[in-house]
Amino acid sequence: MSQEQRETGIGAMPGQTSVASDLVDTRRFQRAGSLLREVIFELDAAGRLLLTCRAWERLVGTPADAWKGRALVDLFHPEDRDQARALLRTAISRVDSPARLELRLTGGTQPRWVEVSVTGDPERLGGVLGTLVDVTARRLAEEAATTRERYLGAMVEVQRRLLEPESAGDLYNAILEPLGRVAGASRAYVFEFHRDGSGRMLQSQRAEWAAPGVSRELDNPETQGAPVDESFRLHHLEELGRGEAVQGTPEVFCEGITPVLKAQGIRSLLVLPLRVHGELFGFIGFDNCDEARAWSHVEVKLLSGAAGALSLALEQHTTDALRVRTETALRRTEAGFHLLIEGFPDPVVVHTTDGMLLSVNPAMAKYLGYQDPAELLGRHLLGLVRREDQEVARRHLEEAQDGGLAARSHEVPLVRRDGQVVSADLVTLGVLFDGVPARVTVARDFTERKHMQAQLMLGDRLASMGMLAAGIAHELNNPLSYVLSNLEFLHRALGPMPRPLGAEELLEYQQVLEDAREGSERMRQIVRQLKVFSRVDDAHDEPVDLHRVLDSVTQMAASEIRPRARLVKQYGTVPAVRGNEGKLFQVFLNLVINAAQAIPEGFTDTHEIRLISRVDADGQVVVDVRDTGRGIAPEHVRRIFDPFFTTKAPGQGTGLGLSICDTIVRALGGSISVDSAPGHGATFHVALHPAVRTAPVV
Repeated sequence: MSQEQRETGIGAMPGQTSVASDLVDTRRFQRAGSLLREVIFELDAAGRLLLTCRAWERLVGTPADAWKGRALVDLFHPEDRDQARALLRTAISRVDSPARLELRLTGGTQPRWVEVSVTGDPERLGGVLGTLVDVTARRLAEEAATTRERYLGAMVEVQRRLLEPESAGDLYNAILEPLGRVAGASRAYVFEFHRDGSGRMLQSQRAEWAAPGVSRELDNPETQGAPVDESFRLHHLEELGRGEAVQGTPEVFCEGITPVLKAQGIRSLLVLPLRVHGELFGFIGFDNCDEARAWSHVEVKLLSGAAGALSLALEQHTTDALRVRTETALRRTEAGFHLLIEGFPDPVVVHTTDGMLLSVNPAMAKYLGYQDPAELLGRHLLGLVRREDQEVARRHLEEAQDGGLAARSHEVPLVRRDGQVVSADLVTLGVLFDGVPARVTVARDFTERKHMQAQLMLGDRLASMGMLAAGIAHELNNPLSYVLSNLEFLHRALGPMPRPLGAEELLEYQQVLEDAREGSERMRQIVRQLKVFSRVDDAHDEPVDLHRVLDSVTQMAASEIRPRARLVKQYGTVPAVRGNEGKLFQVFLNLVINAAQAIPEGFTDTHEIRLISRVDADGQVVVDVRDTGRGIAPEHVRRIFDPFFTTKAPGQGTGLGLSICDTIVRALGGSISVDSAPGHGATFHVALHPAVRTAPVV
């Protein structure tokens, strides 16, 4: 028997053929897995691991052979195992599209997250195929970004309260509540240091904030006049004297104070020094009575900025002369805001309400490729944005009213010094800067999130393509059939030998060729639509003919529409819009497919899907996708654009389609909304900017 026969099973006995075939499949599975960064695996009907790839050990830390035969759910954190079991049960019944969930791995001091994608194995009854992708870095980045944004709001609020004249007599209580809440603390408090008659350093509590349900300790005698050297170890005092934070469980502090801290229910605490005129004045502390958690480096840095602002305010109120000098320094150097933003890890700028840059932190200068932040001072914020994106950036800035809530933009491209374009997520808040209305804007790198969105959009396209595959094949098969039929007729009619043709024959053959040409053109159009829909050049914006996009969408979705409803096109006279043809194709294909799936099959005479194009009073181009289907329940209307929210049955939708539509339209500077009521259908309104701005309709 040849080597090829041994590997493939050809020429083997019947029983040997099955074993050899399984061996080849296993080798193929493992070879394919070695090419991927993701972990691929196969489970039996009991959820036990049958096959996996080399990437398993890199992700899990244990050789794959040691896991074979074990239940996959054992891989996950005990609190996530019920979700894992439910996911596997769902996957068994879904072979057309995978079910996905993000779960934590078991073990380790820090949580590790993986995205689990599973689907039923069509070749093995009850079996499951799936992948594991490490998403820990993304989860941590999202959590860190959320933390920074939350802290920024609290820091601005603290600075505002410290600068208010009425806070002069009660600096501590003015800031303890916002700091305690943002730090997730059970208590926040201030202790001041002072000396007794013998010169020994004592500490006394001066102010306190406590979360609901947490006991207050301000009136506890043990918090007044306690010797500092009996509370802090020597190295702790040295760290505080250097301006560094001290944190830990009650056991890391002096033995004499540990029982007192435990009696107050404290499981961990953070202490930040207050320095006035270069001397250690006291500290601001945070208790956690729920868990022995550590505050992260970013949290400590931001809270230290607040402690520094409080120290500055204490200096400011020491004497009238000092107050005058400090206020003068604040006016000249914006010290209050510099204290908050200089050490902020994300890029930050302070600018006037019309966009002139007043202050730039080092992180922003580095992000944009500048050596010195001073190089950016005096420039206009919109000068950092590409010309074609300045209108979107301008609208974002106008949303932030002085002292109002943060205004967000999902994506604003910024231009670095070397001309490279980076995508940034902006947060802008209205503030008072030296008594004048101003704005502070934080930029967060959008590159990784943009890559994730691109992956989700591609997945949504592939899901739509899979749903429409049979209909597309039918649309191609019809013209292909009569093209081949006409060519076969010509082949037989003309025969193998050349001969003179009569006038009637020439006319007949010309008509046959014309029919074949029309069929070929129809196939070419379908292929073009597939190419537009699948192309990945999503960054290129250009004038787009919406009617051509809508015509292509309806032809692509014809197989979904035809058994359910009549299609009505009510096109108005509209200009080309600014956008990307492939992205807009994806938006309207999702909306049309959703409209069709909201209508039951078999009622074509009583239902319709209507596409309406128009220009609204603001000069925007609006497309309405209207159906006469079952409509949307009121409690669902406000959530339909949320990622992964779906009212469809398991296996019929991922909940990403409308979320992706919303992301695409907003990135193009437009908007998407819906009007619906149960039993009365739904109308989705997509508003886009014209490629050439037109005057609003009066």
